[in-house]
Amino acid sequence: MIALGCDMGSLYSKLVVVRDGDILSSMVTETTGDMEVRFSSLMDEVLQASGLSPSRLDAVVATGAWADLVRDADFLEDDVTCLGWVARCFLEEVSMVVDIGGQSITSILLGPEGEVVDFMRNDKCASGSGRFLEVMSSAVGVGLDRIDELASRATSDVSISSQCGVFVESEVITLVNEGTSPEDIVAGLCDAVARIVTSQAMRLGAGVPYTLSGGVARLQTVVRGVRERLQGEYKPLPFDPQLAAAVGAALLAEEE
Repeated sequence: MIALGCDMGSLYSKLVVVRDGDILSSMVTETTGDMEVRFSSLMDEVLQASGLSPSRLDAVVATGAWADLVRDADFLEDDVTCLGWVARCFLEEVSMVVDIGGQSITSILLGPEGEVVDFMRNDKCASGSGRFLEVMSSAVGVGLDRIDELASRATSDVSISSQCGVFVESEVITLVNEGTSPEDIVAGLCDAVARIVTSQAMRLGAGVPYTLSGGVARLQTVVRGVRERLQGEYKPLPFDPQLAAAVGAALLAEEE
């Protein structure tokens, strides 16, 4: 079976072509106001990368905040269900998925068959999310693609005390004005994100095998910070964690 999974997130949209459980191609693009118009060309592009034509597709499944923009979708799936299912398919031993997305953090507790038992989402506050890191690193003059690089060169521990984005930005600006190095500030921001993520995850479950998904899970500095704090064994996904919900959506097509 060949399926196209589409995770239309608040900041980025992810498209993945999956054939019988194997990822053939993928793409990540910024979510813009004209996604409904752009979708056909995006679909053609990711299919071309797979060497397939639209006629070869058996199903199109959409998830994410803007899933309803995918007019060609055969059905829509909740992102929590998609994340739980992708963990079930690739990491059977995992009991919790912590998704660090563009504007929220979602902790998902799974049962023995990969079913969603409970979940928690901080959808009223973007602290610790990708947008949080994007804004704060921008205040330092650093792009998201350089965070790991700079954090690896930090020489001093910088503590970011607040969890509120407004107050954190004020802290960052103060640190910049005081002459604190960008490397130390970025490392401190990553540590703050890891602290926020861990705090939420431990309210749902602790001491269980877990995985991390979402765009922020690509940052190894954040991943290390979470692993140092969160009890339980960390199991990485065998592909780009930013694609997790889109892959889960495509895999769910096989179950429908």
